[in-house]
Amino acid sequence: MLIDKLKPSVPKRWLFFIASAVWAFAAYRVLMLALKYAPEAPFPFWEVIVLGMVGFLVFFNFVFLKVSRKYIHRISCMRNENPCLFAFFGWKSYLLIAVMSSMGILFARFHLLPVFLQGIFYIALGSSLLMSALMFLNAGILFDGRRPKDCDQAV
Repeated sequence: MLIDKLKPSVPKRWLFFIASAVWAFAAYRVLMLALKYAPEAPFPFWEVIVLGMVGFLVFFNFVFLKVSRKYIHRISCMRNENPCLFAFFGWKSYLLIAVMSSMGILFARFHLLPVFLQGIFYIALGSSLLMSALMFLNAGILFDGRRPKDCDQAV
């Protein structure tokens, strides 16, 4: 079929590294925003960092850890040995990313949060994205090419 010939496919291991690069790039962008906004806080910078790290612990443990594990499992369980380059996320996740990015732009454009709170939020979000990138990198390094035994169970 013509569409299969045009599909940019890569080995499964590459999906882990591509996902890691995407998450790391997002983390870099968000952490650069944190560096811009965090110094605007009316209290010491170290307190902004501590509050951001507390937010990171909450964000990562309750959101990003679950999502990262889900997608690492998803990639590992793919039957196709050379899936589409964009298959590291499902289509619903791409939609969610678009909505969240749009919300971030709207928050920044219309100043819906005080600048220093944006700094704290960006530290928490950027750190969570970076940790997820490291999880994907680790999964790619450790991937041995075999499908896990629990692939047919719901994640």
